[in-house]
Amino acid sequence: MFIKQLSGMAAVVLMLLSGVSFAEGNAETDAETKEQITVIDDSIPWEVTSTGDEVGEVSTWRREVPGADVKQFRGEIILNEPVLDILLTIDTPENLYKWVYFCRASKAVPPDYSYMEYKGVWPVASRYVTVKSKSWIEDDVIYVSSRNIDTAGPEHKNMVKLREFHNLFEITPLGKEMTKVRFTTFVDLAGRLPSWLANAVSSRAPYVTLSGMRDLLEEGERDFSNATPDDLSSVAKDKDGLRALIAKIDELDDSDPLDPNDD
Repeated sequence: MFIKQLSGMAAVVLMLLSGVSFAEGNAETDAETKEQITVIDDSIPWEVTSTGDEVGEVSTWRREVPGADVKQFRGEIILNEPVLDILLTIDTPENLYKWVYFCRASKAVPPDYSYMEYKGVWPVASRYVTVKSKSWIEDDVIYVSSRNIDTAGPEHKNMVKLREFHNLFEITPLGKEMTKVRFTTFVDLAGRLPSWLANAVSSRAPYVTLSGMRDLLEEGERDFSNATPDDLSSVAKDKDGLRALIAKIDELDDSDPLDPNDD
């Protein structure tokens, strides 16, 4: 997708992405990217943990993953922000600590990875992860899938490396100044966790992360007024595909995206 890389989450999680390229259709899993160990049973229903009734409010879900300490979690928000502003925010690994839940440090790792550290909560040690991402555009939705990779990035003896990380962003333009962002994450933090911490990760991570993104964009720390797809990182190979999607946005009219009867 657009993105140098996003990132992962550790001790208490999250997303993000790395080394992405736009391509039509589903992205192939990179040979160097760690295959997901845990099989997610999609027949297990999602549990609603919070519901956002207005634009800018976060809805969250979580569900059991047999054998895992931390539940899979999902968050969704509709933002009064252009899709490109959101992509550029995600496309800045160095700023992820400003909005990602419990992230304390992040950086780009050449050639196209992202490294993230997450602060621990006693008695749990801090975590770290290096991730690589793929992205594609399908049915006017931008997807970014990120997975942990063990063959790149720094190593640490005083922190615990995430055993498994898989994050999927679904970014849907609803209008020129309105975008829906959904992300779904499963993370194996490695090692047994206190139940209160495992529950906190799955319930708080999606809410804090998406509201953090919202607040950062509303504060206007960065000026995106003259931004174009060319401002996205060099791994965004199909910038023309993104331009074509953005060109469609002016035709969209979703005055009340939370009303299922409002087409």
